[in-house]
Amino acid sequence: MTTYAEQAAALVGTFGIDMAPWWDAAHDDLVLEFPFARSIGMPERVAGKAPARTYLEKVVSGLAGLHFTNIRARDTGTPGEVVVEYEGQCPAPNGTYDQRYITIMRFADGKLILFREYWDTTEVSRAFGDLGAAF
Repeated sequence: MTTYAEQAAALVGTFGIDMAPWWDAAHDDLVLEFPFARSIGMPERVAGKAPARTYLEKVVSGLAGLHFTNIRARDTGTPGEVVVEYEGQCPAPNGTYDQRYITIMRFADGKLILFREYWDTTEVSRAFGDLGAAF
């Protein structure tokens, strides 16, 4: 039986490469949260599986070649909650995008219901410039 930490790590590992596991794992009430995103013109919250899919497909299309490394996932002690730390790199208009992430993932009824990702907005701006018009 796969633990939630193993499932979370596998999802991060397939992001942008094969999104089918994401949509298989997504709860209909999936919520994406990016607490610092508003400061660079991106949405802070996306609610619902269909809007989340539309949003993440836009992100994936803008981050060609993104891959995650050093993925570490662990249960928090709260049932269904996992913390994942990882690094991401990809080519960008202003050099290489090189980001470190911390994400809280929550699962309900065996499905991903919350994806709250923390990242450095200054690295996004440095690598990609102004993203306000894109979102």
